[in-house]
Amino acid sequence: MAAPRRGFSLVELLVVIGVVGVLVGLLLPAVQRVRASAVRTACQNNLKQVGVALYAYESARGRFPPEGSPAPPPGGGFAPNPNQLLSWQALILPQVEQSELWEAAVRACRDDVLPFHNPPHAGYATVVPLYVCPADPRLRSPLRYPSGDEAAFTSYLGVEGYVDSARVRYLPGMLGVQLSPGARVAQVTDGTSQTVMVGERPPPASLQAGRWYARVADAAAVPNPGPDEAMPAETPKPATEVECRLAGTRYGPGVVENPCDRYHFWSLHPAGANWLFADGSVRYLPYTARDLIPALATRAGGEVVSLE
Repeated sequence: MAAPRRGFSLVELLVVIGVVGVLVGLLLPAVQRVRASAVRTACQNNLKQVGVALYAYESARGRFPPEGSPAPPPGGGFAPNPNQLLSWQALILPQVEQSELWEAAVRACRDDVLPFHNPPHAGYATVVPLYVCPADPRLRSPLRYPSGDEAAFTSYLGVEGYVDSARVRYLPGMLGVQLSPGARVAQVTDGTSQTVMVGERPPPASLQAGRWYARVADAAAVPNPGPDEAMPAETPKPATEVECRLAGTRYGPGVVENPCDRYHFWSLHPAGANWLFADGSVRYLPYTARDLIPALATRAGGEVVSLE
C-alpha cells in the first residue's frame, strides 16, 4: 500500500495565506502606533533635558537666556558678545554637557561677530543631538543652507510671546530675540504651569529656517530667512513674504514641503506636538488646543487657561 502524502491542498494554502494577511494587517498599525509613541517619548525627554538646562542657567544667572545685549560698539554693528550673537540654545551649551563647544563659541565671537561665518564658528555646523527630534532624521547631519553654507538645524524653537493684532500690542513670552535681557521667574505672573517656553517646529525642506546656533541671520544672502531661534505663538509674516501672505500662522498640522509652515508651531508627530512649560514639565498638546496657545505663550498676559 502506498504511504499517504502529507501537505496542504491549494484551498488550505489560500486560507492560511488569507489568515496571515489579516493578522499582519491588524498588527502593522499597532506596531506603527508603538513606534510613534516611542519617538514622541524620546522627543519629550529631549525637551525635559532642555528645561533642566534652562533652569540651571536661570539659577546661575538670575534669569533665562540671554543675560542681556551689550551696548553696540562706536560706529554701530555687533559687540563680540555671545549674548548678542548667539541663540538661547547656544547660551545653554554648558548646561547640556557641551562645554567644549561653548568655549569654542566664545572664542569665535571674539574673532568674528558674524556667527554664520565658519570658521571660526564651528558650532554653526555642529549637530547637537539633544536639539533634534528623533522623528526628523534629516537633522542628524549638517544640511546646506540656501546661502550655500553647511548649517546644523533644530526641531525646537523658543516661544517669544504673542502678537495681539486686534489690540496692536506685543505680549512677551519666555525666550527669543525680542527678550533681552531674558525673563526672570518672578515675571511669569501667569504661572509657570500656564506658560510655554519651547515648542516644536520642523525646519522646512527649503531650509530657510531652523538653524540652532546663531541669533544674527545673514538676511542679505537669503530672502525672508527664519524664524530660527524663537517665534511668537502666531508669527507675523514679513511684508516681503508674498508667497506666504495668505498662509496660516496658528498652531496646527504642517508639511516640510511647504515653506510657509515655518511660521507656526507644529511637529512630525501625529495630531499634535510636544511643548516645554516654564515649570519644566513637557506636555503633548493636540492641534485641537490651538485656541489655547496664544494665552499659554504669554508670561504675564493675565489669561486663565485650563488644560484638563
